[in-house]
Amino acid sequence: MSPLAAYLHDLARSRFFLPGVGVGALIGFGLAAAWFQTTLPQWRPTGSAAARTVVRLATAPAAPIRLKPGAVIVCEGDSLTYGFKRWGESIPGINGSPSPRSPTPYPETLRGLLGDKVTVVNHGKPGDQTLDGLTRWAREPTGDLTIIMYGSNDAKVRGKPGALDVKVYASLLEALVRRRLDDGGQVMVLLPPPASARDTQARLDPFREAAAQVAARTGVKAVDAGEAMAAIGAPLQYDGLHLNDSANLAIARAVAGQIRVE
Repeated sequence: MSPLAAYLHDLARSRFFLPGVGVGALIGFGLAAAWFQTTLPQWRPTGSAAARTVVRLATAPAAPIRLKPGAVIVCEGDSLTYGFKRWGESIPGINGSPSPRSPTPYPETLRGLLGDKVTVVNHGKPGDQTLDGLTRWAREPTGDLTIIMYGSNDAKVRGKPGALDVKVYASLLEALVRRRLDDGGQVMVLLPPPASARDTQARLDPFREAAAQVAARTGVKAVDAGEAMAAIGAPLQYDGLHLNDSANLAIARAVAGQIRVE
């Protein structure tokens, strides 16, 4: 007998067992509880905890990325770059999106951390996947440094059908990286952060791994957004996906630590 079945059996025989409540109902309750634990966000008083995940980064360039004062950093990505804010204080949308934004998305926070010595352009758009990034920003000039973070929507972390094959994702992400390298810019790949629900993370992990492999294959620096915010108890908003202010700050700090403006 499994531990769960044994527990339910003992509960049914105890004096605390409510009359009229059958073992089947208790089993159903147990299964529902297990579903909630793996499928819903891990809510906390200040937001949502992130699921556990580890991606081993391949050997990356050890030297920091060097930029001159006045350099332009372009951040390409989805709503996590955009700074989507579901609740609380927000600012107007950008890039043609009406969605509310956090006052402190990681790109804008990065600019402050670098002492306003550089210009940071936020090319984030809610809902975008790698293919959208290839088409949406194709005519935009390449910055001195492009920071690329896609994957959450490619993996369909909300469980919607139509997740991109991870090999196709890797191919598209590599095309994004090489486009900017070929134009003479430097590139950093930012691995998408973990989500909150455990079964959601199982869908996202292969994409995080693929992003690390693309960075290694193209010889660019990779930074793991998940590792950057690992010490925060509840780095995600209550939807279990989007970053809160503390996570945006942690990611911006991790990125800034890999850049030297001189």
